[in-house]
Amino acid sequence: MSGAALKAQGFTLIELLIAMVLIGLMSGMAMLAMGNADRSKQQQLEAERLAMLLELAEQEAMIRGDGIAVELFSEGYRFLTLQQDEWQPETADQLFKARTLDARMQLTLKLDEKTVYLNKRPGSTVHPEPQIILAPDGASEAFRIGIAQQDSDSLYIVANTAEEGLAVANVAIKP
Repeated sequence: MSGAALKAQGFTLIELLIAMVLIGLMSGMAMLAMGNADRSKQQQLEAERLAMLLELAEQEAMIRGDGIAVELFSEGYRFLTLQQDEWQPETADQLFKARTLDARMQLTLKLDEKTVYLNKRPGSTVHPEPQIILAPDGASEAFRIGIAQQDSDSLYIVANTAEEGLAVANVAIKP
């Protein structure tokens, strides 16, 4: 068999990983769209969606060979790409479109255990200011994104640590 015939068979590992992330992302969005999930479930689904999008953005940065950044707001988040030496909102890929959280939800951010102030929504600054940069070599700093919800006794954390990588956890909030 020729080399071209061998390359035409099967899928690469990255293609399979991207397909799995997309399936998970679509099922998460479908659950959010149904609207019959209770508040805690919506909070959990939002945390899982953010984690999957961050994972997909990491893989996309590796494939593109360029960094992808995330700008968080207390009411949502958006992905950014470097264009002409400035971070600009991602517009080419709909998966990385800007997202607004449900009105009862709010994001918080800690970078290296330091709390970072988040603007309420985009437009508070002239140029986008990403807090998290996903490098093409897979390196990114440690972060903890909290997803809180009014009238909820839990906080969902999307964290990236050197030990565990990207993970979602539910933390009970004590009154």
